[in-house]
Order: sequence, then C-alpha cells, then structure tokens
Amino acid sequence: MTEEQGAPLDIKFQQRFSKNLISNVVYFVLNVIIGLALVPFFLDTLGEAAYGLIPLATSLTSYVTLIIDAVNGAISRYLTIDLQRGDITKANETFNTAVFGTLGIILILVPISLLVAGLAPSIFNIGTESPTAVFLLFALVFGSILIRAWSSNFMVTLFAYNRLDLRNYVNVANLLVQVVVVILLFWIIGPSLPLVGFSYFVAAVAALALSYILSRNLCPFLTISVEKFSKSRLREILSITGWTTIIKIGLLFQGHIALIAVNILFGDVAGTEYSLTLMWSALLLTIAGLLTNCFTPMIYSYRAKNNRDGIIKFTSFTVKITTLFMALLIGLVCIFASQLLTFWVGNEYAALATLMGFVVIPVIFLIQSSCCAPINAAYVRVRMPAIANIVVGVFNLILVFALPIIFNIGMYGIALAIGFSNFILFGGFSPIYGAYILKAPLFTFVKPALPGYLTLAVFLVAGSILTYFVYIDSIVELIIAGCIISGIYGLFLCKILLNKEERILIRSVLPKMVARFIPTWLL
Repeated sequence: MTEEQGAPLDIKFQQRFSKNLISNVVYFVLNVIIGLALVPFFLDTLGEAAYGLIPLATSLTSYVTLIIDAVNGAISRYLTIDLQRGDITKANETFNTAVFGTLGIILILVPISLLVAGLAPSIFNIGTESPTAVFLLFALVFGSILIRAWSSNFMVTLFAYNRLDLRNYVNVANLLVQVVVVILLFWIIGPSLPLVGFSYFVAAVAALALSYILSRNLCPFLTISVEKFSKSRLREILSITGWTTIIKIGLLFQGHIALIAVNILFGDVAGTEYSLTLMWSALLLTIAGLLTNCFTPMIYSYRAKNNRDGIIKFTSFTVKITTLFMALLIGLVCIFASQLLTFWVGNEYAALATLMGFVVIPVIFLIQSSCCAPINAAYVRVRMPAIANIVVGVFNLILVFALPIIFNIGMYGIALAIGFSNFILFGGFSPIYGAYILKAPLFTFVKPALPGYLTLAVFLVAGSILTYFVYIDSIVELIIAGCIISGIYGLFLCKILLNKEERILIRSVLPKMVARFIPTWLL
C-alpha cells in the first residue's frame, strides 16, 4: 500500500538519524562561523550601541508572533501524527486549515507589528541612532519572522517525514542569503540598521520559496485548496492554542525578557555586553538541538503507535546522553570564558567572563526539558505546563527587575533570576510532569540528568583550579587544552558513565564514517 493510499509512515529513525545529524552539524558549523564573524563585523561597521539594537529587535519578535507560534506548535503535532498514521484525508484538512488559518493570523499581526516597531524608538535606549532607522530595523525584522512563521506550514511536512536534512537546507539557505545580502548592501550603500533588517526580510522570502518546493516534492498529495479548510479542525487546533499561548508567554518572561530589562535598567551599551554572553547560551542550545531535534519525530512516532513504554525508555536515554554531552561543552565555555571573549571580540570584553558563566550554566536545565517537552505535545497535555510557565514566568519577571536594584549587583541579578527560574521550571517541573503524563514514577526523567549535573559541577571546580595555575593566552593553547579535556572526558564517559546497551545504541545511529574510526572497545 502506498503512502498516498494511506499506509502508515515509517520515519526510519536509525537509517535517517546519521543523515539528519550530519546536516544538523553542517548547519550548526555554518551558523557558528557566520554568527561569530558577524558580531565583530557589526561592531566595527555600526558601532557598539547600534549593534545592541539588532539582538533586541530579534528578541522582541517572539512577543509579536506569540499567537502564531502557539498555533504552529499545535499544527505540528496534529499534522505529524496524521501523516505518520497514513491518514491523508485528515492530513490535507490539517494542512489547509493551517495554511489559511495562519495566513489570517499573520494579516492581523501586520499592523500590530508596525505599531510595536513605531513605539520601539521611544521605549528603548537607541543612542544616537535615528528613530526612523530603528523603526525600519524592527519593522523589517518583524516582517521576516512573520514570513518564516507562515513557511513553517511547509516545514512541518519535512519534520513529519523525519527529513530534518531538508529542513536544514532551508535554514542554511536563509542564513547564507541573509549574510550575502547584508555584506553586499553594506559594501554598495554603506552600513545602516535598515539594511540589516532588509537582509532578514529577503532571506525569509527565499526560505519560504525553498520550503514550499521541498514540501511539494516530498508530499505531492498535500495540495493547497481553500475547499479543504476545515472549521472543525480549526476549532480542534485552537482548543489547545490558548494554553500553548500561555506557555509561550511564560517562556518569554523566562528568557527573552533579559535584553529588554538590561536595556531599560542599564542602557544600550550594557545591552550589547549582555547580548554577547547570550550568544554563547544560544550557541550551546543550538548544539543541543542538533540532537534533540532528531529525537522529537521518534516520540511522535511512538505516540502514533500508542507505545508508552517506548517513549519512557527512549526519553530516559536521550535525557542522559544529552545532558552528559552538554555538560562538557557548558563546562568548557565556563572554564575558558575569558579567553573565548578575548579572542572573539577583544580583551576589553574579557571582564564579562563571570557573567557569561552565570548565563550559560542554566542551559543544562533547558536541554533536559527539551528532551521531555515533546511528550506534552504528543499527548496534548498543555494546561498544567501553561499554568506552571506563567506562574514561574511572572515570578522571574519580578526577580529580573528586583534583584539588580535590591542587591545592587547589576546584570548579575538578571542572570541569577533567570537561572533560578530555569531550574524550577525546566529542571524540576518539566521532567516530572512528563513522567506524570506517562504514568511513570515522577523522577523517571530527573534521575538520568543527575550524572550530567554532577559532571558539570566537577568541571566548574576542576576548571577553576586549572585556570588558577595554568594561563592560556593563545588560540592554539586553547584548542589543545579543550581537546585534552574532551579526550579524557570521552574516555571516562564511554567506560564508566554509559552502560553496554547505551554504547551499542549510540554506535548504531552514528554515521558510518564516524563509527569506523571509533574502536569497539571504547564504544
């Protein structure tokens, strides 16, 4: 039976994992190289104060697209399960309801986005930049995000088929077009904030076109037709969107509030400094996403087959290996924060090393949660997460503005507030509630993360001792030190922290070219 006739979809997890992982790594490497290179480029061409407005604009987009992000999350769940169950009629209903439903929401959000962009120059510290330039930056960035939001209707089909490699082609195209356009325009016209916004907009249009083409080739049976728009399906999707929106609001109060608070409390230059530390947090989350993005389709596949035990075993495994892997990277960033900042943007920013540690350590809680979060979506259990997110989010909002003022600790107060809130929500509630949904012991997904937590603590203590006695002042020395630490940790991880079954499973999904160079006695 063909997929068009309604055969259940085999996502071929093990066969496609290596291809998906390789494409994730390629996209990640490009993202890192370009992202790290663009920061000094913008600092040199636009200036420190003006550069700080770019990450501020991109962080504000999450508030503007709040509702549509929630709708897209619900659509992703329904369409993925429809396709994996081989229900093509239902999938067409969901797809067209998504296409036209999100288009309507976007049209409503356009004037709201323009209003927010118009108010931005009067709300935030913009230094010597003209209000018109700031308005155009925000408006164009908002427009690009709305276009990418609509293109997610086509990206979700790639996700459902576990073709994350194709999704990465779209993301790479978006990244490359953005960089090429901004460099060309800066060279031809001259540096300005509106040109940065325009590059985002052009890249989003290119990504939309490519995502449509790839989706059409992969799922020719999904056709755009207003006649297939289903009001009943829309009501079903919207039934969980309200709670999902509340979750999004809570998440925004958790993380994206940081740059806004820094700008308001400490000014535009401080905002630039804090954004430099946030880039490393985002970088670590992106690295973790190389793995966790590959895991989500498998959880949905288990859910489509009503395999609860499979989800429990698979999620426990992913929590353990992901937190152990990321403990190494978070530890290295904390240990060598001063050197990383010096080699990246200059010695004058090395003083931000301690702040960067406070910003990146809580990333391990978000990583643990990202392994468990698909369970909520798979079982459409969003009410309690919504309540928890909004309560902790409001608590975090209060702390973010209170701690720096009460204790006079500046930006450290903001980082501490967010770290504490992340621990409560992502390190505590999220894994416990995931286990509750599956009717498993409540600490089922907490225990696998403990080795990662302990490993990170050991890294921080040992790293402090190491940097006290050994001073590293060159990139070569930094790379050598990182490789030695990673090698020792890798040996300890494979021989002590992972059991035989886990080592076999990891080896089975590694790309063959990688597995060939790893001796069987090690993994």
